[in-house]
Formats: sequence, C-alpha cells, structure tokens
Amino acid sequence: MIEQAPLRTLRALEARLLARRNGPADPQAAAVEALGAACGVPAPADLLAIARAIGAAVEAHGAGFAAGREPPYHGRHHQAEATLAAGWLAGEAMRAGLLDARRAGLCVLALAGHDLLHDGSADAPPGVLERRSAEVTAGLAAALPQAEREAIAALILLTDPALPAPRDLAGLLVREADLFASLTPCLGWQLSEALAREWEAGGLPGAAQVASHAGRLALLSLPPPMTPPAMALGLEAVRLLQIAAIAQAGEAATAERGAARLDALPPAVARARWRAALAALGLPDLPR
Repeated sequence: MIEQAPLRTLRALEARLLARRNGPADPQAAAVEALGAACGVPAPADLLAIARAIGAAVEAHGAGFAAGREPPYHGRHHQAEATLAAGWLAGEAMRAGLLDARRAGLCVLALAGHDLLHDGSADAPPGVLERRSAEVTAGLAAALPQAEREAIAALILLTDPALPAPRDLAGLLVREADLFASLTPCLGWQLSEALAREWEAGGLPGAAQVASHAGRLALLSLPPPMTPPAMALGLEAVRLLQIAAIAQAGEAATAERGAARLDALPPAVARARWRAALAALGLPDLPR
C-alpha cells in the first residue's frame, strides 16, 4: 500500500519544477531558495553569499552558449532543479535530526555547482566533468573554511554515476537530488528525451534508447535504496508506481516485458497507454 501523503508531496514538488520550466531557469534564485529550505530562513550569510556566486556562475556559463546550443539536459534548468531538490531533501534530513543545518547547506552548495561548466560532452572519461565542477565551485567558496570547501568538492565528485553508492547520508542525498527531477513521471520523460538529444548530438551510440520505455525502466531501477528524506518526500513511492505502470501499460507480468511491448508500439500509442496506466495508479498527467 502506497502512502498518499508522500505521493501528494512529490506531485506538488514536480508541479513546481514543471512550472519553472515555463520561465527562465534562474539558478541563482534556485540556490537561494534551496538554501533556505535546507537551513531555514534566514540562511547563514556566508553560505548565502556563496550560493549567489555559484548561481551567477551557472547563469553566466549557460548564457554563454550560442542560441539553441546550450546542452539540452545539462543546462541551467537541470542545475536549478537539482539544487532545489537538494534543498528539499537536505531540509527534510535536517528537520529529522539526520543532518545539522551547516551540512545541509553544504549539500545545496554542492548541487548548485555540480554541473558548472558542463558542455554537454557525452564521451568525457568518468569523473572528468565532476572534477572540473568541483574545482571551480570550491574556488567560488574560497571564503569558507578549508574543511567545508573540501566537503563541497567531495560531494560534487559523488554525483559521478560511475561511482558506487555513497555510504554517508549527505552523499546519498546529493545522488538523489541529481536524479530527483528525472525520476518524476511527467517532467522525467521530458528530461529523458533531452538527455537522448544531448547524447545524440555528442555522437553517443544508442542515444535514443534513453528515451525509450526500456530506458526509463533502467533509470527507475538505478537508485540504491532511497534515504528516509527521499521516502518522506514521496520519491520512492513515485518510482515504484512508474515501474508498475510500465508492466500494466504493456499488459505484461513484469516491467521488463511491459517495456519491450511498449517500445514495439508506435510511440504516441505507447505513451498514451503509459499515461493511462499512471492515471489508474494515482499519477495523472500534470499541466506543463
């Protein structure tokens, strides 16, 4: 039995992210909002200044691309969304006594800068982009004590999906924040399609598979057991319902078989069946 309160919480958060997609990404405002969600309002002045500096750097980098050339996935919107998710998750952890406010704030700063200077490269060696982002973000946090700068850099490095799952809560939270929007049922599909376009532009073989039902199932099956904050916000409930919807929409006993059947159908037909199955499970489509 899926608890309804976390499910409603998650849908409300997804609706907020979808609404933001209709306007500028504004990573600086997202960083300030996320810091307040994580640490409480007013947030510590030193962390707030750094949040603004990182957000401004993300905005400047994204604005530096020629029109239509900003990475479809790893652009300003993703970075703002991941930052907000970090604030929601870290704030939940702080209120539950699992993180102190300072550590919660460092999680937000890490996500604010986790893809800083990302150029959409699909073939960079593992860890290269994360190390670059960590170095630049730590530099923007120069006013903090060395231990906190190192903590921010270490958290950014943990967003490398090639690494094993972190063992500490803050590390798990930054992983969840990075994937948060992609694991939602409505915005998540848009992001899978955006990542497919980004990888295709980078010449990565099989890029279109990311936006297939099999690709979505692989993403939904990826996270390790979710943290208590992610479960409280409904992310685990929504993840499991989407997997069930793939099986139901494909009229199959397993999600794997359901995904294969859906991918054999015309895309519009398969998507309509997926949406109907989601709605039947309590996840109706949201306004875009």
